[in-house]
Amino acid sequence: MALLLPALARANDGPEAVSAEWRSHSYVLTYSGFTSIYSCDGLEWKLKLLLKTAGARDDLSVRATCSGPTSGPSRFVTARLQFATLALPDSPPVPGEAPDAKRPAPVPAVGLWREVKFAQRSPRDLEGGDCELVEQFDRELLKYFTVRNRQEHMACIPHQSNLNGIALSFAVLAAPPKHKEPAKAK
Repeated sequence: MALLLPALARANDGPEAVSAEWRSHSYVLTYSGFTSIYSCDGLEWKLKLLLKTAGARDDLSVRATCSGPTSGPSRFVTARLQFATLALPDSPPVPGEAPDAKRPAPVPAVGLWREVKFAQRSPRDLEGGDCELVEQFDRELLKYFTVRNRQEHMACIPHQSNLNGIALSFAVLAAPPKHKEPAKAK
């Protein structure tokens, strides 16, 4: 019985913190969906939503270029992404990255495993028409995040807004939430 008590105490201490480092990434994403088309601003906004929800650092940058007018929807939108994600210090390079690629000096950080779920209205501003974008995010960008327990059951149907089509979940290595300082009374 004495051997079980330390294990129980650790289990109740909360999420396990692990040593991690921020790694910077650059990516060019070209979106051409059948169901939803986005304006440049709209695609930037949705990509920021997906990246932040998945655990990217807040200082990310998304710059879109549209094939049509910038204020209206466009069939082809290209976005240049600059973002940083947490990685385990000894993790190998991301697929497609050269093993000897120069990385910025690591910044030690503490990471926690956090559950992420992309589904209809999760996060709140994700809609059925975003299914193809989430599918592309999973295929092209999720590899830049340190994830485990990935489960994907996407059911995107071209030219249809499928209310139950988005189904992607995983645990991501993410920074702990920032605590806001209470406002001082005057």
